Amino acid sequence: MSARRPGLKPIVIALAVIVFGVIAALNIEPVPAPGAPPVAPDELATLSPAEALAAADAFYKSRPLYERPHPYTDVPEGLPDLRAETCGACHAEIYAEWQLSTHRRAWLDDAQFMEELAKSRGEHNPPDAERHDVSWMCVNCHTPLVNQLEKLVVGLEEGDISKPIYVDNPTFDAELQLDAITCATCHVRDGVVLGPRGDATAAPHPVAKGDHLLDEENCVRCHQAEALFPEQTLGCFFTTGEEWSRSAFAEKGQHCQDCHMPQTERPIARGYNVPVRKTRHHWFGGSLIPKKPEYESEIAPLRAIFGSGASIYLEGPAENCAGNGCADARVVVLNDKAGHRFPTGDPERHVDVSARVLSPEGQELVRQEMRIGAIFDWWPEIKLRSDNRILPGESLEMGLSWEEHQLAMQDEPVIVEIEAVKERMHEEAFDFHELEGRYVRGRHFHRSRWEVDANGEVRLLEIEDDFGARQTLAPQEASPSPD
Repeated sequence: MSARRPGLKPIVIALAVIVFGVIAALNIEPVPAPGAPPVAPDELATLSPAEALAAADAFYKSRPLYERPHPYTDVPEGLPDLRAETCGACHAEIYAEWQLSTHRRAWLDDAQFMEELAKSRGEHNPPDAERHDVSWMCVNCHTPLVNQLEKLVVGLEEGDISKPIYVDNPTFDAELQLDAITCATCHVRDGVVLGPRGDATAAPHPVAKGDHLLDEENCVRCHQAEALFPEQTLGCFFTTGEEWSRSAFAEKGQHCQDCHMPQTERPIARGYNVPVRKTRHHWFGGSLIPKKPEYESEIAPLRAIFGSGASIYLEGPAENCAGNGCADARVVVLNDKAGHRFPTGDPERHVDVSARVLSPEGQELVRQEMRIGAIFDWWPEIKLRSDNRILPGESLEMGLSWEEHQLAMQDEPVIVEIEAVKERMHEEAFDFHELEGRYVRGRHFHRSRWEVDANGEVRLLEIEDDFGARQTLAPQEASPSPD
């Protein structure tokens, strides 16, 4: 999302924006405004609960998929409510995993989103400013069920996305809202619990097979959202799904769940005579940056399971390279594990890579830095300035040269130190929203030391990354357990 900066004209929020391919031109068709609202404004106060739900359902169906919440669902027979804690009474291990997840932390625990949500509602605008509220689109991915929304949209004044027509939600569950992206988001439809098999005859609630649970359909509803609203200076380009669809992962039939939900074998419920069988973990670690400082200890064990998505290492001079334009060594960032760009997601996500070349005595000879990410202008119109995010299977290099120091060192080997940090947002936005202590902006995910001799031969001395500290690039096999 874009952020309003001090000293600049007000900037309308840009929903999580990352563009793949066509973003360079931003030649995306504006989303058409829907027709007249299903009910007249003067009739809103007289709507029955059923009529309010029907009016909202009609409106949401007129919008693109990512602008819709999941439709209202009844509580499955045999359950008291839809809350994750209720599911956890039987599905204890899955519930414990979900409690660590980014999905669980997507509402009140996400201070950055809360600040952006306030801005999207126009709460920072002057009191006499024209009404402006695009938050109804934002909440559909952070609290995805109709049952979690305090108010529902039944239309837009004059087709303006910043002027939603609200009605009170007769099915609003305030406790369920706190669950953010919860069990029922994926597993409950029309009062039925959906599973990958649908054969749980011992379950205390109705069960059916949910084919969507095992493919990308269940993820791209929020992770593939692409639109441009020029009249609002507003863009929504969450294109992780598109990035995956053009990768070798999609060609091989590897879906989001294959990486983000590692397989395991266990009974899926306790208290019932159910067999041990293949199922999946529900950690959903994402970037593995904790939402709050106090969540660091619960997130840290997951890093050895998921890793960062990319490998970072040092190589000597490029082959067939001669002359002053050749680097003495190259820092390589290889996107060898992620089925999407590295990094992906929100437009402010980026990776900072730095390298220092040290003499044998420890004197810094060279320092080089590289930022991997997309850079946008948000005002007066959205423009992409640059984008060097790494496609699946591809790499980005940063050259290091210290030839001018070689004579002084008498051809002794040098030391190269590499560091890499994942960042959720730019420092300027972090400071503007006063998030220090309430939110974690980023994390170091790689540190390494290398020796390079006078012949350009490279030797790894030590490395520490998500897979631990070691003296070899190959990580030890990680057990899929946070304990």
